Amino acid sequence: MSRAVWSLLWLIPASTAAQAQEMPVETGIRFSLKRPSGLSPMTAPRPAYPQFRPRMEAATPVHVDDRDQDIHIRWQTTARRFLGTTAATSFAPHRLSRSRMVRYGVQDRWLVSEHLTATLGWHGIKVSNRNANVTAGPGREKLRANDWFLPRATLVLQARQDLALSLDYADTLRAYGETGMSGPMGLRHDDFLALRRTLKPETQSRVQMRADWSAAPTLGLSLSLQGGRIDDRLRFTGRGTVPVNAGSARIDGAILEARHQVTPQWQWSIRYSDARVRMSGGDIVREQSLSAGSVWRDGPWRAALSVARSSAPAMAVSGPRAVRVEAGVDYALAAVGGRPITLSLQMTDPDNLVSGTFSRDDLSGSLRAADQARAVMARARLGW
Repeated sequence: MSRAVWSLLWLIPASTAAQAQEMPVETGIRFSLKRPSGLSPMTAPRPAYPQFRPRMEAATPVHVDDRDQDIHIRWQTTARRFLGTTAATSFAPHRLSRSRMVRYGVQDRWLVSEHLTATLGWHGIKVSNRNANVTAGPGREKLRANDWFLPRATLVLQARQDLALSLDYADTLRAYGETGMSGPMGLRHDDFLALRRTLKPETQSRVQMRADWSAAPTLGLSLSLQGGRIDDRLRFTGRGTVPVNAGSARIDGAILEARHQVTPQWQWSIRYSDARVRMSGGDIVREQSLSAGSVWRDGPWRAALSVARSSAPAMAVSGPRAVRVEAGVDYALAAVGGRPITLSLQMTDPDNLVSGTFSRDDLSGSLRAADQARAVMARARLGW
């Protein structure tokens, strides 16, 4: 099975002299490989009564591992270009300012035993910003980072019908991905070269133990214990658009969450997290967060609302926003020519807690200043 997704987002500034059009284009492919049941000798039907067999066929069969392998391979490319600026129109299209992310992933999931499932894989990423300097011209100077082997592994044990235990390990990387002839990376040449020498990607290594308990058909509880490291934390100060290195830290924490499916269309959840952040300098900061959210679905409509109250962030200079509110509305149009279309309107207020970023299961990706600010976005998503 293959799938490609395109999303378009236009930004039109008030000043016509510095107009820029941002066009993120995302493509990807995903498919599964699974052993056909006819190739498995253990799946052939057996007769209900004994039959005579020649001696050659009467040998005791050797039990082999014939369990199905569910393999996923993903490839994703995302490019953002700034077009229409006065400085850019004199350059060839392939030399226009752009930020590009290439990411791939390989994952194999198999059944170890009747109640134990294993998932093993890795992914890689490369983020490259070309012509990200207003004084350098259309040269080949790039700001880029890559890591082609970031492992991930998970073991899930179905201890009881209503209890699942899991253990997972994951490495992730986040690299700065920004560009623009007159945009945030409009630096002097010397400043750009200094940034390229000193800026490092943010890396994380995390181990997590999790228990999921279904107390009732409509009520679920989960407890997660996690620990690991975050190195070269990237953050933005004030209204700055160029990241700074906030240092490294050791993080140990726990997350307790309850979910209730009130009706088939409506569910709500409450979540509490507590983490201890040990900074590289020796200081220890405690981060806490309490959030409540609700999701409603009805036919093509989906709406979500989340409210969170957090403590002061451990690795940020700016003061915390005591209360964060996020909301979104999605509408799935009927397939046009066999291709689904989803329209969405979202209000985002990102979490500045380092423990919040650490607890997410996101794959590696690019980091932009706009992604760290409160925003209202309208999006159209086309996929097949």
